[in-house]
Order: sequence, then C-alpha cells, then structure tokens
Amino acid sequence: MRNLLFLTFCSLSLLSYSQKKIKYETVFFEDKNYESPTIKINLTGALSEFDLIKTKVKVYNYGDKTIVVKPEECYFTTHQGNVFSRDKWIVIAPRDNESKVIDIKTDNIKTDSTTLHLNGMYICKTQEIYAAQAMLLPPEKEVKIGNFRLELDGFDRDGKEIMIRYKVRYVGDKIGMCVPKNITLKSPENGEYKNQKEKDKIHVFRKNEDMIIGFLYISDSKKDNTLHWNDAFSESIPEKIDNIAIDLNIDLIKTKDKN
Repeated sequence: MRNLLFLTFCSLSLLSYSQKKIKYETVFFEDKNYESPTIKINLTGALSEFDLIKTKVKVYNYGDKTIVVKPEECYFTTHQGNVFSRDKWIVIAPRDNESKVIDIKTDNIKTDSTTLHLNGMYICKTQEIYAAQAMLLPPEKEVKIGNFRLELDGFDRDGKEIMIRYKVRYVGDKIGMCVPKNITLKSPENGEYKNQKEKDKIHVFRKNEDMIIGFLYISDSKKDNTLHWNDAFSESIPEKIDNIAIDLNIDLIKTKDKN
C-alpha cells in the first residue's frame, strides 16, 4: 500500500512538473503537411492553451471521389487522455479543397507537443444517381429530384441568353452531389447547349444544406426549349478509409515572439 501511494505521489509530481515547464501562456506549433497521391492535408495556425488545442485543417482532394472528414471521430492526444473534437463535417468535392478549424476544449490540456489523429476519414466510392424528366421552359417553381428539393430563384431570357437559378436543398442522410455542367438545354431543332455557368464546379451537400446554383445557356432557338438534368444529382454513403496521424511540436521561436 505504501509503495502504491509513493508511486502515485511520484506520478502526480512528475505531471505537475511537466506542466510547470511550459511557462508560456500560449504554445504555438509548427505548420505540418501530409501528402499522398490522392490527398494533401495542411495544418496551420495550431496552438495550445490551458483549456484549448486547435489547428486549421486544409484538405486538398486530388481524386475523382468526394472525401469526408468527420471531426467528431478525430482527436488530439493530451496528458489528460485523448480528447475528441465536436466540429461539423468537412466535405471536399473531387479536385477541390476545403478548410476548417478543428479544436478541442477541456481544462488543463496545455502542451508543447500533441498528435492530431484524423480517424474520421471517409470517401464516397459509389453513387446513387437520380434520374429526372426533362423540364419544358419556362422552369417550374419547385422541382423534386430524389432527395433534392429545387426552388426557383430566378429566370430570364435576353436574346439568345437563357439564365436560370435554383436554390437547391439536400434532404437525405448521406452526401449529396450536384454537377451543374451535366445539365443541358435542348431545342426543338435537336440543338443541345451546355451550361456556361459553374461548368467546372461540383457541389456537395450535407443533410439539410442548401445553395444557389446557376445555369446559363446560349440558345439559337426562339421556340420552346427543354432542360435535361442528365444524371446531375446523386448521393453517396461515405466509406471509412485509413486513419492519418500528424504530429505537432512547439515552434519555439514563434512561441517566444508572441508571449
């Protein structure tokens, strides 16, 4: 019993000593990068204080599948144990990038080194495509395509230019995707016109997320035109991929300069 008490006292003393060694109010960490053939992750602005550890995470998606990072499955290591984040999902469309601050908050977690474990890494390998009937212009005020709800936000025709805007909301439980360039306009003369707006953009949606999506067409026909959705809307179930761990260490020069 005496030995157990002695070991406990020594452990507490060492823990207290290790915390006293950090004389800075805020510890700033070095920027770090992780890169593979399909993904790149930048960690910048990382810091640690008494009740906070945080870093800005920027994810570059080099592939043709949507990547999802679930921060609630990601954690920082601390002398208090592993502490998990509570931030919202990061959804990165193919060949795009997104950034977000991931943080944890609890008492007495200031440290001069930590590891960010990105255990919540997912990829949308397979897609369920939603087909929809062609729509005769002028556009309908409300359109339902699978788990997507479209509400007309604007329509105008100026000469050959036809402009359409829809507010698109995803109401499913997976990850929704809209590819505006897939949506074409056809004339009665069998002319087909590509969307000239957002033609290189892929929109991804979380549940109940919405955004304005625009369509612009140059049509020679003055007769009735039809909008063809062409498998532009789909949803996917994210599948878990390998975890990524990135070590963060104190940037002593920056820490001294800012304290």
